[in-house]
Amino acid sequence: MHKLTTYLAKNHSQIVIEDLNVSGMMSNYKLAKAVADMGFYEFRRQLKYKCQLYGSKLTIVDRWFPSSKTCSRCGTVKESLLLSERVFNCEH
Repeated sequence: MHKLTTYLAKNHSQIVIEDLNVSGMMSNYKLAKAVADMGFYEFRRQLKYKCQLYGSKLTIVDRWFPSSKTCSRCGTVKESLLLSERVFNCEH
């Protein structure tokens, strides 16, 4: 985790991460062990102080922002995206 956060902070001037509902994910018994092992809080903490250290900008996006539904090229937002859809292909 240290190597990854250092690499990101040193080599990227802007980093955007999503504010996740970790406590909500922990309540799902199928996901709880995997989520607990990930260490999301520690990753965010390390990334925050390393971005300050190396002069990168860290942006934390609200958990309700439709990041998975938004086209990175044109900004179109898809109204409904099923969990089974792994890739969002924009028609524009």
